[in-house]
Amino acid sequence: MEKVDFLFIYEVRNRELENICLLCAELEKRGYTTAIINSWKAVEHEYPDYDAEVLVVSACYNTTTYKFFTKFNPHFKKVINMQWEQILHNGYVESEGTTSWDFWGESLKTRHICWGENTKQRLMKKFGVPEEMLRVTGCISLDFYRPEFSGYIIPKDVLFDKYGLDKSKTTMLFISSFSYTSLPRGNKPKSSIDFSDLHAQTVIDGQKAIYDWMKKASQQYPDIQFIYRAHPAEAEAEFLLELQKEFPNFFCLSKEPIKHWINACDKIYNWTSTAAAEVYVSGKQSFLLEPLPLDHRVTYRLFENGNSIKTYEGFAESLELPLDAKAQPIDDDLFFECYAQTEEPTYKRICDWFEETYKDENYQSHHYWHYSSNKERIADYQKYQKFWNSNINIALCHLSKIKALKHPFFEYRRNKGVFSKKEVAEVAAYAKSRTELNFVEKDELRRIIDSFKEIISK
Repeated sequence: MEKVDFLFIYEVRNRELENICLLCAELEKRGYTTAIINSWKAVEHEYPDYDAEVLVVSACYNTTTYKFFTKFNPHFKKVINMQWEQILHNGYVESEGTTSWDFWGESLKTRHICWGENTKQRLMKKFGVPEEMLRVTGCISLDFYRPEFSGYIIPKDVLFDKYGLDKSKTTMLFISSFSYTSLPRGNKPKSSIDFSDLHAQTVIDGQKAIYDWMKKASQQYPDIQFIYRAHPAEAEAEFLLELQKEFPNFFCLSKEPIKHWINACDKIYNWTSTAAAEVYVSGKQSFLLEPLPLDHRVTYRLFENGNSIKTYEGFAESLELPLDAKAQPIDDDLFFECYAQTEEPTYKRICDWFEETYKDENYQSHHYWHYSSNKERIADYQKYQKFWNSNINIALCHLSKIKALKHPFFEYRRNKGVFSKKEVAEVAAYAKSRTELNFVEKDELRRIIDSFKEIISK
């Protein structure tokens, strides 16, 4: 078993991986050892066992998420939550009911990174997370827009050549946040019934309306390139791929972290994506699209007081706006409330707290799993999968749907919406596609970390 000071478990490559590699570079520069695990890959594949002093996880809303991430390495002493989803819909923030983003159980005893003061105050006042478990550091993704990281960003010429884009044409980027339209039912977030239904319908209607705008504009402005940037959790939609076939100036792209596309494109468009914060610090010409009125519950505080484009005519005017004209819809005060920005880079502030946690003998985290190794965990998982895919289980699930049986096992099935062999297969196919999209080999991880070491050592 390899001993390591900090073990990172990440979920979404484009959202997390480069940030984690930057943290690893800084920690290794300070003399610590690091390792990285992908949660999608780890579900079904055996990783090496690490004896970790500090386990750094993607999320820790409650005991359930705590148990999910900590099961991938049974040997650790302390846990820190990077909390990659912090800017939440108003409906989740203001809800007095139960949501997927409520903090309870083990999360009240776990340390959490906070991007801004508003996140810290929410966790303290609404859920009772102790102040000593919270640290406002800023958002590490914004560090990549600092001058010292300019050499790390993929040059426009290289990026455009890779995807067949014309470097001489004005290029607009739409950052999608339609994250649940193609997910299996069991992967969709849960909250109060009314808000869940409203959110789902808003996403579906919003995607369709913006698709219509994109299609019309692609035809009206053949000399402008339109890039539809899919959300990390959004499966490729067939109608977008058809649009790409129909118009040579329309591209549906999902690879490369968003920072590279923001840097390369001329005009940036948003619906409700929190990537708006990255656009804000980039200084690029930016616009909010609102083709359909948005209920307060499905918007973010970050976008309050922002000017949005509500008609296709307004969208067309923005496309014709000179590139040297200023356009930024985010209110300055709201931005700094959500994202604490200082002269010191965020990655250093985060690593300072990592070091404090490493040295703090009073802070210890709880172990829920009995596994002595990942090999033992995988063996248990394979037994579970054998039953999960069996005809007997499928029949029991179908019976539970008809009879609404009260056993907790069947309640889980109803909540997840997995009743038939087809639905079981859909969940398995989705998991496989997420693994392929997010897993990165160890050699590539080392290359990225070493490239950051060169930057931060200058």
